[in-house]
Amino acid sequence: MSSSGENRLYNLLPAIYRIRDEEKGGPLRSLLGIIDEQIENIHGDIEGLYEDWFIETCADWVIPYIGDMVGNKPLHEIKQLRRTDVAKTIYYRRRKGAAAMLEELARDVTGWGAHVVEFFQLLSWTQNLNHLRYDIAGSHDPASMPYVDRVGTVNLRSMDVLDRLDGPFDIISHNVDIRPIEDCEGWYNIRKIGFFLWRLNYYVLSGAPPRDVAGHPGFYTFSRLGNKAPLFNKPRPEAGETALAGETQVPGPIRPMAFERDLDAYRSETAQNAANSGYYGPGRGVNIEVDGKPVTPQEVVAMDLTGFEHPPSGKVAVDVRSGLLGFAKGEEPSTTDDLDTFSVTHTYGFSADIGGGPYERRQDMIEPVPEALDIDVARDGDIKTIQGALDKWEEEGKPPRVIKFHDNGVYGGNVDISLPDQGWLALQADNGVWPDVRLVGVSSLGVETGVATLILDGFLIEGAFELSGGLHLTLQHCTLVPGRMLRFTGQAMFPDRDSLTVGKACDELTVAVKKCVTGTIRMPADGGCLRVEESVIQPPPQKSGEVEFAIAGNDEGTDPGPPLHIRRSTVLGSVFVRELELASDTLFCGPVKVLRHQEGCVRFCYIPEGSVTPRRYRCQPEMAEKTEGAELKRDLTEGEIAVIKARLEPRFTSMDYGEPGYAQLGHGCAEEIRAGAEDGAEMGAFCSLKQHQREASLNIRLKEYLPFGLEPGFIHTT
Repeated sequence: MSSSGENRLYNLLPAIYRIRDEEKGGPLRSLLGIIDEQIENIHGDIEGLYEDWFIETCADWVIPYIGDMVGNKPLHEIKQLRRTDVAKTIYYRRRKGAAAMLEELARDVTGWGAHVVEFFQLLSWTQNLNHLRYDIAGSHDPASMPYVDRVGTVNLRSMDVLDRLDGPFDIISHNVDIRPIEDCEGWYNIRKIGFFLWRLNYYVLSGAPPRDVAGHPGFYTFSRLGNKAPLFNKPRPEAGETALAGETQVPGPIRPMAFERDLDAYRSETAQNAANSGYYGPGRGVNIEVDGKPVTPQEVVAMDLTGFEHPPSGKVAVDVRSGLLGFAKGEEPSTTDDLDTFSVTHTYGFSADIGGGPYERRQDMIEPVPEALDIDVARDGDIKTIQGALDKWEEEGKPPRVIKFHDNGVYGGNVDISLPDQGWLALQADNGVWPDVRLVGVSSLGVETGVATLILDGFLIEGAFELSGGLHLTLQHCTLVPGRMLRFTGQAMFPDRDSLTVGKACDELTVAVKKCVTGTIRMPADGGCLRVEESVIQPPPQKSGEVEFAIAGNDEGTDPGPPLHIRRSTVLGSVFVRELELASDTLFCGPVKVLRHQEGCVRFCYIPEGSVTPRRYRCQPEMAEKTEGAELKRDLTEGEIAVIKARLEPRFTSMDYGEPGYAQLGHGCAEEIRAGAEDGAEMGAFCSLKQHQREASLNIRLKEYLPFGLEPGFIHTT
């Protein structure tokens, strides 16, 4: 029979033959059914061959052949799939050499925000009457945003133009710079073209309560941790394929002067100006609501609030550089706990989808056991607190349950959980939300008898947990704030406090940390095992220049921690464990000491001097020392080894949690670290971003599409 269930050939026969066939048991019907099935197969094959003519509908195996026909060179599939890359090949070639096309190419290939600047357009030169070259302002109003005559001197009356000096959107003419083009120098020359790249992602946290600044009533931070952090832009689509990206089209920190001009555009009576603004307002990256009503742009003023100066009456001040907002004296909201009374929407920057956040997490969510039902928690729901959900769970007899949180609210109190034998419980934030759990002291998580499973997924946790019994704990997409809480200046409030400790040790205890940011972990050697994957573990610095223990059995580092299995992670401290089962693609920024050297393996990792580990494979800086010694065909001197170790020491944009560039490898980090993972990506927690492959792919494409003779340079803005 045919796949559709119809015997079309049999139905075409005259009725008399079908009647006689039915009288004989339908042999002709069966025969024609077999033939009809083969016809269906041939018909489907013909349709498939027709679809294979087009890159949009072809089968996956056809993509390389179509790509070969149009001369498409394969790239690393990171943000842009091979099908998309092949499909846009002709599109790119039709616009080959245009700055807007190169900018779009950079965005498509890398997945980063990008802006192209032809630096030869910004060179100072003598005006020639036979070839007038200038881009003059449309208005001579100093308060407007004019372009300046690029062959003349800078317009000192335009504060906005001066504020953009030496940035990606600079329009001032410059002298020639003959140095090679790099992040901070060698930009302006005839052959230079710059690709400004924004490597950080942007995340929009909607309807979250701000944090009041201690000692300064009427002032609040957009960050729920109470620390200073710049506000980022939520990019808007570009005006067209021939237009270059502007400041509102890239995911970078908002420039204070640009934010002020954005508010001016809103206040303007010209509807077009308001439509072109892109920073503040409902649906944009920054918004404030008081008593359930949004604060209008007319009520918002841009101010520098580092001195905590109150705005005029009837106004709300916003400092985008520090992430602060302030009210006039006596006009501040009555409370920050009720989202209906006071809430903010803001956009922040971070490298990757780890540590929790308002991002897509459905593919990583753990499937509950079949009998597990949901207990819903929300600030506007029937159950408004964690304790209320736990009380309901206990009243039901502690069955398998998923306690699901549905908003970005703040949930206080302790989370003391005692599971029964073979129990199963998950506390899970709904996809796209990031609840803030503020613990009072240390909360206990344990098992009454036997073993049980507990899952925490998608939370920002200010506090610590003490584990006991045969608990199988999984922390996923969570942040256990290093130092438990942050001060306004960004330092840890309790740098000597741990994030995870073990009270009553049990060899059945296991802890799995996946895509998390945590503080110190203290587990005894006989306390089961610890598995870490794509995470950052940091002990907050207590003394200048002293490296604290990130993983150990106690604070002093005299007792070893449990068997450790760690992959694609960054440990910003020392490690002392009984056994290192596997360490792969990991940055250890402090000495690693392992008691059992005969078991386990360390591969594609950075291991500092003074470490004692199992056998190593392609680890740094040992690998670099062997490579350079082989090239020189002699043993390296102590001075040469010291130079290699100093060059390969990991460098980070920031090591302070709460800053956008936290744990991100800095620009000066060695190539062996930035491309030292097993797959050629960077070592550490952001290995999955494959940033080295993104730049390599862009280099491949620029060789094909960049006009002859131009020298490209990648300038990392974030």
